[in-house]
Amino acid sequence: MSKVIVATLIAAALAFAGLQGGGAVAQTTPPAKEATGQSDAKSKSTEDRKAKAEERKAKRAEAKKERAEKKAKASAARAAVRDRQKQCGAEWREAKKAGKIEKNMTWPKFWSACNTRLKPKAA
Repeated sequence: MSKVIVATLIAAALAFAGLQGGGAVAQTTPPAKEATGQSDAKSKSTEDRKAKAEERKAKRAEAKKERAEKKAKASAARAAVRDRQKQCGAEWREAKKAGKIEKNMTWPKFWSACNTRLKPKAA
Protein backbone atom coordinates (compact mmCIF):
# COMPACT_ATOMS: atom_id res chain seq x y z
CA MET A 1 0.00 0.00 0.00
CA SER A 2 2.76 2.48 0.92
CA LYS A 3 4.56 1.76 -2.39
CA VAL A 4 1.42 2.80 -4.24
CA ILE A 5 1.17 6.02 -2.28
CA VAL A 6 4.84 6.85 -2.85
CA ALA A 7 4.52 6.12 -6.56
CA THR A 8 1.43 8.32 -6.78
CA LEU A 9 3.19 11.18 -4.98
CA ILE A 10 6.20 10.92 -7.29
CA ALA A 11 3.97 10.93 -10.35
CA ALA A 12 2.07 13.96 -9.05
CA ALA A 13 5.31 15.80 -8.31
CA LEU A 14 6.64 15.12 -11.79
CA ALA A 15 3.37 16.23 -13.38
CA PHE A 16 3.38 19.39 -11.28
CA ALA A 17 7.00 20.12 -12.20
CA GLY A 18 6.09 19.72 -15.86
CA LEU A 19 3.26 22.24 -15.50
CA GLN A 20 5.54 24.71 -13.74
CA GLY A 21 8.14 24.60 -16.49
CA GLY A 22 10.45 22.46 -14.41
CA GLY A 23 11.94 20.94 -17.54
CA ALA A 24 14.74 22.47 -19.52
CA VAL A 25 14.81 26.22 -19.08
CA ALA A 26 15.87 28.24 -22.06
CA GLN A 27 18.30 30.93 -21.07
CA THR A 28 18.49 34.05 -23.13
CA THR A 29 21.18 36.63 -22.97
CA PRO A 30 20.39 40.29 -23.30
CA PRO A 31 21.47 41.89 -26.56
CA ALA A 32 24.97 43.29 -26.51
CA LYS A 33 25.15 47.03 -25.90
CA GLU A 34 27.45 49.33 -27.68
CA ALA A 35 30.59 50.00 -25.68
CA THR A 36 30.35 53.81 -25.87
CA GLY A 37 26.63 53.97 -25.17
CA GLN A 38 26.95 51.79 -22.10
CA SER A 39 29.72 53.83 -20.50
CA ASP A 40 27.90 57.11 -21.16
CA ALA A 41 24.73 55.76 -19.62
CA LYS A 42 26.65 54.44 -16.63
CA SER A 43 28.42 57.71 -15.96
CA LYS A 44 25.20 59.67 -16.37
CA SER A 45 23.31 57.40 -13.97
CA THR A 46 26.22 57.58 -11.50
CA GLU A 47 26.14 61.37 -11.63
CA ASP A 48 22.35 61.33 -11.13
CA ARG A 49 22.67 59.06 -8.12
CA LYS A 50 25.39 61.24 -6.60
CA ALA A 51 23.33 64.39 -7.16
CA LYS A 52 20.27 62.81 -5.56
CA ALA A 53 22.35 61.58 -2.64
CA GLU A 54 23.73 65.08 -2.05
CA GLU A 55 20.22 66.50 -2.24
CA ARG A 56 18.95 63.99 0.35
CA LYS A 57 21.93 64.75 2.57
CA ALA A 58 21.21 68.49 2.41
CA LYS A 59 17.52 67.92 3.24
CA ARG A 60 18.43 65.74 6.24
CA ALA A 61 20.86 68.36 7.53
CA GLU A 62 18.23 71.09 7.19
CA ALA A 63 15.61 68.97 8.96
CA LYS A 64 18.07 68.19 11.76
CA LYS A 65 18.79 71.90 12.21
CA GLU A 66 15.06 72.70 12.34
CA ARG A 67 14.46 69.99 14.95
CA ALA A 68 17.29 71.35 17.09
CA GLU A 69 15.85 74.88 16.94
CA LYS A 70 12.38 73.62 17.80
CA LYS A 71 13.75 71.60 20.71
CA ALA A 72 15.65 74.62 22.05
CA LYS A 73 12.49 76.75 21.95
CA ALA A 74 10.48 74.02 23.65
CA SER A 75 13.14 73.58 26.30
CA ALA A 76 13.08 77.29 27.10
CA ALA A 77 9.28 77.27 27.35
CA ARG A 78 9.32 74.17 29.57
CA ALA A 79 11.91 75.78 31.84
CA ALA A 80 9.74 78.91 32.17
CA VAL A 81 6.69 76.81 33.06
CA ARG A 82 8.71 74.84 35.59
CA ASP A 83 9.98 78.05 37.21
CA ARG A 84 6.45 79.49 37.45
CA GLN A 85 5.17 76.23 38.92
CA LYS A 86 7.91 76.23 41.58
CA GLN A 87 7.16 79.83 42.45
CA CYS A 88 3.41 79.16 42.64
CA GLY A 89 4.06 76.05 44.72
CA ALA A 90 6.03 78.11 47.24
CA GLU A 91 3.21 80.68 47.38
CA TRP A 92 0.65 77.87 47.85
CA ARG A 93 2.58 76.36 50.78
CA GLU A 94 3.01 79.77 52.46
CA ALA A 95 -0.65 80.69 52.02
CA LYS A 96 -1.75 77.29 53.27
CA LYS A 97 0.42 77.58 56.41
CA ALA A 98 -0.91 81.08 57.06
CA GLY A 99 -4.51 79.88 56.55
CA LYS A 100 -5.15 82.34 53.72
CA ILE A 101 -6.48 79.72 51.31
CA GLU A 102 -10.22 79.83 50.71
CA LYS A 103 -12.21 76.75 51.63
CA ASN A 104 -13.06 75.74 48.02
CA MET A 105 -9.59 76.56 46.64
CA THR A 106 -7.61 73.58 45.37
CA TRP A 107 -4.07 73.39 44.02
CA PRO A 108 -5.18 73.16 40.36
CA LYS A 109 -7.36 76.27 40.75
CA PHE A 110 -4.58 78.10 42.60
CA TRP A 111 -2.00 77.03 40.00
CA SER A 112 -4.21 78.24 37.16
CA ALA A 113 -4.72 81.66 38.76
CA CYS A 114 -1.06 81.97 39.76
CA ASN A 115 0.21 80.90 36.35
CA THR A 116 -2.08 83.43 34.64
CA ARG A 117 -0.80 86.14 36.99
CA LEU A 118 2.91 85.29 36.50
CA LYS A 119 2.88 84.62 32.75
CA PRO A 120 2.81 88.27 31.60
CA LYS A 121 5.73 89.06 33.94
CA ALA A 122 7.88 86.38 32.29
CA ALA A 123 7.17 87.59 28.75
